Amino acid sequence: MKRLPLLLALLAFYPAGTAFSSDITWLRPGARANAMGSAFSTVDGDPYAVFYNPANLTTLGTVQIGFETGRRLSPAAREGEASIAYVRPQPDNANRTAGFGYYAVRRGGDFSADSAVFSMGDRAVIKYMQQPLFYGAGVRLVNLRTPQKSNFGLGFDAGLLVGSDSGLKTALTITDAVFGLGRSLTTLTLGNSYRLGSTVLLADLRARGAYSELFFGAEHTLFNGLAQARAGKGIALDGGKYLALGLGLNTLPWLIDFTWSLPWKGYNEQAGYYGFTASYRFGSRTYSDMLAGDAARQVEALKTQLSEMRAQRAALESVIGTYKVNKNVMETDLTLMQGRMREMEINIKNLELRTLEAQYTSEHPKPAKRYVPKPPERWPRLHKAAAGETLRSLASKYYGNPNLWERIYEANEKSVFKGLPLEGAVFTIPAPPPD
Repeated sequence: MKRLPLLLALLAFYPAGTAFSSDITWLRPGARANAMGSAFSTVDGDPYAVFYNPANLTTLGTVQIGFETGRRLSPAAREGEASIAYVRPQPDNANRTAGFGYYAVRRGGDFSADSAVFSMGDRAVIKYMQQPLFYGAGVRLVNLRTPQKSNFGLGFDAGLLVGSDSGLKTALTITDAVFGLGRSLTTLTLGNSYRLGSTVLLADLRARGAYSELFFGAEHTLFNGLAQARAGKGIALDGGKYLALGLGLNTLPWLIDFTWSLPWKGYNEQAGYYGFTASYRFGSRTYSDMLAGDAARQVEALKTQLSEMRAQRAALESVIGTYKVNKNVMETDLTLMQGRMREMEINIKNLELRTLEAQYTSEHPKPAKRYVPKPPERWPRLHKAAAGETLRSLASKYYGNPNLWERIYEANEKSVFKGLPLEGAVFTIPAPPPD
């Protein structure tokens, strides 16, 4: 919403030109389209796409009909207009949509224009880009009447639209390629739009013959899609310049659009467009249902996030438990290694003592060989229980008698569970009983 005043200010610096100000064949229908300066070649989901770019018809997924009435003010004469647009997806082809539009313009001095459009839109996927390509074409009938004569023409419209994941859309259209009017109305339009969050910026470069002009527009979504604020460069009539403003209300299945004008030279200037469009989507969800559906989807998303967070918490708790077990095992290993280190220190001292004794014996040999008894074994000993070991196997290993298992049990009762040594526990092996 903070960007909207800036957008309005930017659009105000691009008032409409006057090269075709008196030519009513440049006018376009639809309150929403006129609120965005008629930069409508890349706008999807609107039945009035039948007048601007038939490629956008296939973006409508339900039957939709719209009615418009509006007036344009000018210094010369006032102009009134009305239009109807009807779009229907094909039941046998999910990608194909047909549309019909009728637009009538009446101006003082017996000037009038009537045009009817019958179009078809379809889509395909660009193989290497993996992006949908929208395309469409249709037949256009035009009747122009002046006080001097009346002309009837027959022609065609065609258009392409391609989008990207970044929010950029590009369209190319040929409209009003009509023959039989005594002059060419063929209009080539290159359109671009870019979505920036809740705001869409639009620009259409429209060319007919040697004349071209750039039209700007913007649309900002409000209140979770309930309303849209719009602004655009208005189409001039008889030299009047103005900034078009609009408001759309999304009260599904009804869509209501209002457009009014801000004259560039002041409110007293006879310039601008004032219009109203009402559209109805058949079989569409109501706005309250859509909100309820969105709320339900948000609840499901939150539940999914909660489940994922719980799973992550359980995984972290499992990792913490594993670390704790590893910590206990490492502490046990450390204790065992410290015991072994003490045993090695004792062995080193014994070896040093034996070395000194051997050196002394070599230096002071005795005539008679004297028996030197083996040094007594060091008790108690430490033993880390392994898988499959029993008290009897420990007694057999250290005492040579499995029946002495009770001696080991009495010294290590806390490390015995159900008569078996706990795997990884450090057992203290007491000295064997005297013979």
